[in-house]
Amino acid sequence: MKSPLPNTQSTASETWDVLVVDADPGIGELVKKQAGAMASRVRHATSVDQAQAEMKARPADVLLVNIQINDNAGLSLIRALRKKYPQTESIALSRNRRGEVLLDAWRAGAADILIAPIQTTDLQRSFAALKTRQGEVERLTRRNARLRSTCKQLNKARHEISQQVDLLCNDLVRAYQEIAQQLNVTQLTADYCLAIENELEVEGILRKTMEWILKKLGPINAAVYLPDADRNFALGAYLNLDTEADAALITAIGETIVKQAEVAGHATEICDDRAADDLFGEAGAQLHGRTWLSAGCVASRECLGVIVLFRRQGEPIDGSVRTMIEAIAPVLGEKIETALKMYHRLHPFDEAENEDDQP
Repeated sequence: MKSPLPNTQSTASETWDVLVVDADPGIGELVKKQAGAMASRVRHATSVDQAQAEMKARPADVLLVNIQINDNAGLSLIRALRKKYPQTESIALSRNRRGEVLLDAWRAGAADILIAPIQTTDLQRSFAALKTRQGEVERLTRRNARLRSTCKQLNKARHEISQQVDLLCNDLVRAYQEIAQQLNVTQLTADYCLAIENELEVEGILRKTMEWILKKLGPINAAVYLPDADRNFALGAYLNLDTEADAALITAIGETIVKQAEVAGHATEICDDRAADDLFGEAGAQLHGRTWLSAGCVASRECLGVIVLFRRQGEPIDGSVRTMIEAIAPVLGEKIETALKMYHRLHPFDEAENEDDQP
């Protein structure tokens, strides 16, 4: 539904209410006679004050103002009424034909100028021109209203499309980030697999793992803990760059972080002393002053080892390190499983010894 146009005092198809402002009372009757059907009503004011009162009581559609009224006050009247009643058209009536007088009337806002005495043809021509002009103004007003409505709709659509584009761009950025992360994980995994592919024994696998971690991360403490048959974890390999990391700390790691990593199912980071205390209570005091990262090496749903990395606090372990450990932990678990299976195939249990043990 189209929004209605603003109200106006008249339209191009209507006859007009005309206010004649002239000291001569006969001018009003003359205009009424000459205008004919073009004017539905003709009022007359013989002074500026009376004209203003008439306009206040009922604004006219057309003002016919003698610019010489009240000692040439007509120009000021036209200017004031045009400002106060912008829908009212003004026609200047002048007994002076000088060019500067007529130019001043145009500048004051008169739409047309008639020279006294008024001729019927001139008056009707002027009224017809006003109707044509008003019709064009109304047409442009309607057109502008339609354009404003269309612009509002287009602007709304632009905002909606802009929001959709922003969402799509954000989704695309996240997708690229995920792809880049997956490619990074794939590259890390492939590089690690290449480093340990020729190792068949657990000892060699752990040694190559430590060398690979040192090559990738530089100065860092790294350890791999392996479980025994009773699921008690002991140190299997250790990269010691922290001279204060003694045997007591190694034991404490196995009793706290390693046990927690075995059941966590994901890489776990301990960033400060409070987190260590929350996880391990009094035992967490032995872990103070360092930042920790651990991950279980799971194969066939069994944790076959735990990787532990740590640095002094103030030297945090960033997200790329966590990504790396999460990438190699399951590979290390599978490699350990393969090595253990290979060991059992090469060194089967001695059935005779088992029989001797029987009562």
